[in-house]
Amino acid sequence: MRRSVAKMVLVVGLALGSNAVHAGDGTAAGKAPGVAKVEKCQHGVKKSICTRCNPKLEAVFKAKGDWCKEHGVPESQCAKCNPKLAKEGVK
Repeated sequence: MRRSVAKMVLVVGLALGSNAVHAGDGTAAGKAPGVAKVEKCQHGVKKSICTRCNPKLEAVFKAKGDWCKEHGVPESQCAKCNPKLAKEGVK
């Protein structure tokens, strides 16, 4: 049992790469607890979910019903419809 848990922790750690979790304290490697740097694109949203940087993602947001037809971006990323997002740096 102990070996299978150790293997699972190793596999998960390898899958997470540099964000591997330290055993025992739950913090990410090299990061303070509760602090995670999110890489944002030039549009002010998380780079990996930006539809303007990754147009192929449009279909995913549209399928979820998260799409602003008026502005051509996900509603969850539309700074024109959600002024709070503009204050957070979303363009």
